[in-house]
Amino acid sequence: MGERKEGTSDKGSNRKGDGKNKVSNQKALELYRNTLNFNVISRYDPHIKQLLYHTSHSVIYKYNDDTEEWVKLDYSGTLALYLRDYRLPSGGSAPTYDDLQNLFCYGLVLLNRNNPECFSLGLLPNKVINHFFPYGLPNVNILSMDVELNDNLIIVKNLLGEIYGLWVFNEDDRIKLYKLLEFCITNDAKMF
Repeated sequence: MGERKEGTSDKGSNRKGDGKNKVSNQKALELYRNTLNFNVISRYDPHIKQLLYHTSHSVIYKYNDDTEEWVKLDYSGTLALYLRDYRLPSGGSAPTYDDLQNLFCYGLVLLNRNNPECFSLGLLPNKVINHFFPYGLPNVNILSMDVELNDNLIIVKNLLGEIYGLWVFNEDDRIKLYKLLEFCITNDAKMF
């Protein structure tokens, strides 16, 4: 028989290696959730490349300029931030609104529990916006996207001037998501 170190036993051990390859039930469930979310998001946006973050309970609000109040929209559920497989506009002519749809580097989607319609928002680093749309979109004088954390809302302003409030139930998730969104919009990574 082989030698045994004092205080060790074969009893109840799983001899399929040294234990380093074991996946806990919690890690397996997280991997399953990520895979499921990726697959569902890919139905809405086939350009998804990598899931960056998700949180299970979120609600979307929209700021009404006329009444200066937040209006709760009919979107509630899992909110996910992801990296997109973007395409640069072809050279020669000014980029169009359709070019912008293909240029979004990041996506934000809320998988709605209330109805089949999901909320989505394309995100683009301001460096890229300034390069391709130095004067903003046609008929819109917005030159950059913006994100801020205000009380319980992550506030996102898009290139059309629309302002959305993302309410995230878990405070730690809210702060992490805000920091990721801020990075996505302000990063200076070389993209072209």
